[in-house]
Amino acid sequence: MEKGSKKLNTALWSCLLVLLLSHMACINTNKKQQTQVKSEHASKDSISIGEQFTIYKMPYAYDHAIIFNEDDKKWHLYGIEAGNKSFIHLTADSLTQRGWEKHEPFTYKDEEIWAPHIIKHEDFYYMYYTNIGVPREIRLAISKDLYTWEHYSEEPLFAWSSEDNPNLKNKDPMVFWDEVNEQWIMYVTMMKDAKHWVVGYTTSNDLLNWSDYKICFDEHTESPGVESPFVVKRGDYYYLTLSARNTWPHGAQEFFKSKCPFKWEVKDLVKSIFPWHAAEIIQDHDGQWYLSRSSGDEHDFRMAPLYWNDTK
Repeated sequence: MEKGSKKLNTALWSCLLVLLLSHMACINTNKKQQTQVKSEHASKDSISIGEQFTIYKMPYAYDHAIIFNEDDKKWHLYGIEAGNKSFIHLTADSLTQRGWEKHEPFTYKDEEIWAPHIIKHEDFYYMYYTNIGVPREIRLAISKDLYTWEHYSEEPLFAWSSEDNPNLKNKDPMVFWDEVNEQWIMYVTMMKDAKHWVVGYTTSNDLLNWSDYKICFDEHTESPGVESPFVVKRGDYYYLTLSARNTWPHGAQEFFKSKCPFKWEVKDLVKSIFPWHAAEIIQDHDGQWYLSRSSGDEHDFRMAPLYWNDTK
């Protein structure tokens, strides 16, 4: 009886051990599957933002540009203010400063102007912006200090039109240096005909002379529209962010991801942030990225930390 009991106990312990090992294997498999799901989700949705904060309050804040001046050690913001005939000029000692200092605005012949974008190349700052007319014009002003500006030419850089549409509504220029193709690329929102909004692009070797436009983002529908393109390259990928696609003229800030700086499609969408509008993507001196926001008649310029979560 004792021997039989021992054999029974041994058999029971063996069964329990097999069941325990099998259960642990199932748990590990489930954990692995969960990890894979999380990993796949993170690789697709690789962008997030932190808490928003206001950097400057004003009655009307819209499309804008933010850039750092190495000479005066200040951040500069130029953006559309009420009336659409001038760009407000603000400076701050730090990018995240609450309450920036106001300076003399930028104007052009008391005409309606929109959407400045500013880059630095060698010793000069280049401001590209939209001059409203028929057709709308993309113009260029140049500065050595971000305070005083002169126009490169009385003629616009371009004012595209077509046979079936005298005004392709060229607007919202953003200029990007592409190290891979070793050329400057300007992205603009525009109409390819009388009904369809697209993102167009043009290229240059000197920032002054630009090619005819081609299209890099086209939904092939009459709506929704697109606004304020901005491009950043990380690793092998180019991220294009756009405003206002789904609820014109306001809506989400949407991010598209492609290995080519001349082609994004709707299926390349990786992130939507709502509500948001006319974002600039800026990197601070400590490496932290920020996403700025123009809030229109909500009365302020805002910003939030931007996290790529892509290990770059």
